[in-house]
Amino acid sequence: MDLLEIFDANNRPLDFTKPKKDAHRDGDWHRTSEIVVLNDQDEVLLSLRHPGKAVLPDYWDVCVGGHVDPQESYENCAIREVEEEIGVRPKTGELHFLGMVAVEAIDPAVSLIDREHAAVYLYRTNRTLDQFTMQFDEVADLRFIPLKTVLAELRSGNYSLAYTPPQSTYLQTLEMTADYLAQHP
Repeated sequence: MDLLEIFDANNRPLDFTKPKKDAHRDGDWHRTSEIVVLNDQDEVLLSLRHPGKAVLPDYWDVCVGGHVDPQESYENCAIREVEEEIGVRPKTGELHFLGMVAVEAIDPAVSLIDREHAAVYLYRTNRTLDQFTMQFDEVADLRFIPLKTVLAELRSGNYSLAYTPPQSTYLQTLEMTADYLAQHP
């Protein structure tokens, strides 16, 4: 059973855990890590959520990531999730912390009230698509798209792909990435 540590709206621990399914049903705040993967051409790695996923199957994520396990740090979660989802283990110093975003996604169709305190990281790579190993039950496809293109689509609302909601949160995540790149050319 997947357990999540529960936090208040200000990211302070409430000192209890809850099954992930129940936390998502009840709208409890919990922690996640989001990792934006960029190649040398400033293209963002998009991952297609597996069609068998219970929540948001067949949507394109602009980052890899997942839930922070109880007593796990955001960074350790980020390292674990990159390795699990695309088969690459970032080395010390390869993840760049960009900041925090609050994620709130509500989907009554699947009884989902998802509230996350998400730590956002950047992971730069020179790997090509064929050098990643997709997690078979999580990721159905991968592709690189220029960061500027994805930002323009999320800003305009004219999507060429079905991006994972809430798009406003992922726009914020990618804007943090673009700001970092502007400061660290």
